[in-house]
Amino acid sequence: MALLTVAECQSLLRLTTSQYSTQIATLIPCIERDICLHCNNWFVDTVIYREAVGGIAFARGDTSTGTTSPDTITDDQDYFTTIGFRDGTDIVVFGGSNEGIYTISSVTTDTLTLTSTGEVEDQDQDLSHHSVGPIRIARINWPRNLKPIAAQMVWSLLDKPRQGDVKSESIDDYSVTFAGEHMYPSRLVQGLSPYRRAILI
Repeated sequence: MALLTVAECQSLLRLTTSQYSTQIATLIPCIERDICLHCNNWFVDTVIYREAVGGIAFARGDTSTGTTSPDTITDDQDYFTTIGFRDGTDIVVFGGSNEGIYTISSVTTDTLTLTSTGEVEDQDQDLSHHSVGPIRIARINWPRNLKPIAAQMVWSLLDKPRQGDVKSESIDDYSVTFAGEHMYPSRLVQGLSPYRRAILI
């Protein structure tokens, strides 16, 4: 499942279906990454994943004007549907140059078609000039309790964007502290505490 859809975010924030839809769609991937980095937790599903040292290939979508096509990930072993990947779910990629979070638009046995275009780089584990090494593609198992927090994080970026060096402000009896890469209110950051994992040095 996705952490948060645009419709869910609008509903949680009590917005109409036309309000901020484009901005919300742009911000959700940023929120996902910020949550994972802050928590040191990619919420990886330990059952639904594909790990391989060969056979996985990434193809960058065509971004030419009028001929756009989505990014894809292919698997020579045809395991994607067997493993349990489904349309509309988020995945995380480890290994190679395409590490990060992506959303699946559609799935066949040998292809994950992503919602993105031009976000991955062409890379094939089986080509000698691409020394990719092992790649792991796993479903992200987002906790449902993160949805309201994520929606409020979106709103904090929409309503009152802050400069990166703002740490806190006080006006009369009102006080707020901002934290995180995009300077979220501290009460939202505190809501992520149950999902944080220790960083071992």
